[in-house]
Amino acid sequence: MALGELTSTYGTVVWDGIGTLRIRYGGTLVRTRLGERIVPVEALRAVELTEAGLRLVLRDGADPLQSVTQPIELYDFPGVDHQVAEGIARDIGQALVRRDVPQTAATAWLVAPPPAPDRIEGRDATLAVANGQLTFKYHRSVGRQKKALGDPWSVPLGDIVDVEWAPSAGLGARGFLRISTSATPDVRPKPKHDPAAMLTRRAAEADALFFAARLLTRIRP
Repeated sequence: MALGELTSTYGTVVWDGIGTLRIRYGGTLVRTRLGERIVPVEALRAVELTEAGLRLVLRDGADPLQSVTQPIELYDFPGVDHQVAEGIARDIGQALVRRDVPQTAATAWLVAPPPAPDRIEGRDATLAVANGQLTFKYHRSVGRQKKALGDPWSVPLGDIVDVEWAPSAGLGARGFLRISTSATPDVRPKPKHDPAAMLTRRAAEADALFFAARLLTRIRP
């Protein structure tokens, strides 16, 4: 197996030739904040060459960050040297076969979440994790529908079944962090009115994303 280094507009991908990828992110605020991440080949389902560059396809359940943030393509690396990309893709493909890595969902997290605080401030609420609970403390300005479950409202981490994060998208579309429990209705209100959602501050969207990924690893060790 041969090692290789790929330089992209979104950072650098270093393949050690054995079984580990080291990704040094850059190019956007979220990616720059991510810094460096270690991805074992066991976390991959496939590696693809695209017209733009190289794409790593991760197994479901391998990376908590990707599990809460489908709108952001964390494993697309455009603007690369195609000859280098072909060599790395071929080498990684051989490693996947040699290690007999399944394409099924991972049974445990294989990529560590980025560091995150236990408390985060949003536009309409503050979220905090302590003593095995996630607590929503709503701001005074929010309406009664938002506070329908109580203010503050606390939910045991064991009752949370999913965590979702979405970035701000376009004019007036606010980002949010939202949880689901076994009691969450199939039809739920918009994040602005949902007691189980927090609207994020644009300047702190990366913090909310990292908080969401860390929260996911707390409910799915």
